[in-house]
Amino acid sequence: MELKYIVESLINKASEGSYWDFKQNWYSNNADLLKDIICMANNTTIEMQDGYIIFGIEDGTFDIIGVSEDNNRKNQENIVGFLSSQTWSGEEIPSVDVKTIEISGKEIDVLIVYNSDVTPYYLLNDYSKTTDYRKNKTVIRAGVVYSRVGDRNTSSAECATKQGTEFLWKKRFGLVGSDVFKVVKRLKNVESWYSTDDYDTFYNSEYGDITIERDYNYNLEVKIGEGIGNTDIWVMDFPYLFTYVFNWNMGEEEIGMRAKWDVFLNGRKLNISLYGVQATRQTYYHIEPNTYWNRELGIHLNNTSNSIKYYAYIRNSVKFLAYNLFFSKQCYDEDQILYNRAFTVVPVFESEQEHNEFMSYVNTHKDDFTAAVEVQSIDEMFPTYSKNVTTVIIYKFGKTLVQWLEQWRQK
Repeated sequence: MELKYIVESLINKASEGSYWDFKQNWYSNNADLLKDIICMANNTTIEMQDGYIIFGIEDGTFDIIGVSEDNNRKNQENIVGFLSSQTWSGEEIPSVDVKTIEISGKEIDVLIVYNSDVTPYYLLNDYSKTTDYRKNKTVIRAGVVYSRVGDRNTSSAECATKQGTEFLWKKRFGLVGSDVFKVVKRLKNVESWYSTDDYDTFYNSEYGDITIERDYNYNLEVKIGEGIGNTDIWVMDFPYLFTYVFNWNMGEEEIGMRAKWDVFLNGRKLNISLYGVQATRQTYYHIEPNTYWNRELGIHLNNTSNSIKYYAYIRNSVKFLAYNLFFSKQCYDEDQILYNRAFTVVPVFESEQEHNEFMSYVNTHKDDFTAAVEVQSIDEMFPTYSKNVTTVIIYKFGKTLVQWLEQWRQK
């Protein structure tokens, strides 16, 4: 979901909520700014939402007035530098972003405070600031947990409730939240995972409540070169991506394998399945990324398709973290080149929101993008004699996405 749509939907609510707050102007007092960022980072929504502080919305009326004339405006660098100058418990700093969007011809600044599983955030040293026009200074106390419950932030003279603080610690330890949130929390520490059966089953030494178990009833064997372009099976599109072997071609009936793993939490099978692909002549599996289709750019997979498919991971998603887990446990150090090769053609987005915003950018620059795809070089990853197969366009498309994403982030 694009940020503009999110903000518009929140403005239309004409109220503040548990993970969003409206401000008419930017803060003139950095202590107030700091406290509100801490509160939003420590919000207690069970949905684990990112927090949004939205500037340029009139108090009371929720009319859009914009911030173009606000002398206290701050950018990403200002906020990150300010937060980094504080002393935080565990050296963990809230992750934030500052975006400017335009609605109804007015500029609105959005301070995004990203959801995290290392709560609660609190300072180890007091911070205070007095403005010229106020005699009473705001003090953010060391060791005090400030939070947001409903549409209310903890005041600087208070601390979070017992229930709120307990929730934040449970969040840190992966004891609350959705199944996906709990699985992600457990997947992040690769070193805590082990197997006793060649990684058909994974166990976790830190959290004894989770296992990843292979479904032996699911085994798909695919012949490389047959039906390419008409399937979402990753190994069919990227048979050359994860192998050093370049002395075979598509006509030699190379076989790819696709297997399935299920995730169990406290003995309960979750609605989370991982599909691993084994490229030709390999003994290990790679967890498949997300498959997307694009019809806006006018690039076609083949003569019968009106769209192009591409693959991508979302960082800190189940699939991406599982990919890292499987690769770490099944491959050797010298195979790092294979890991890096994958991400030359498979972009990794920080979030679905970044994915959507980036693809909107690509679609608005489609002439330049399609031209870049056409001249894209893939010599380093494709055998010379196989450059006419259908999947070449998927390699070119993916590699161009990766390159453009890096450039877009720097703008």
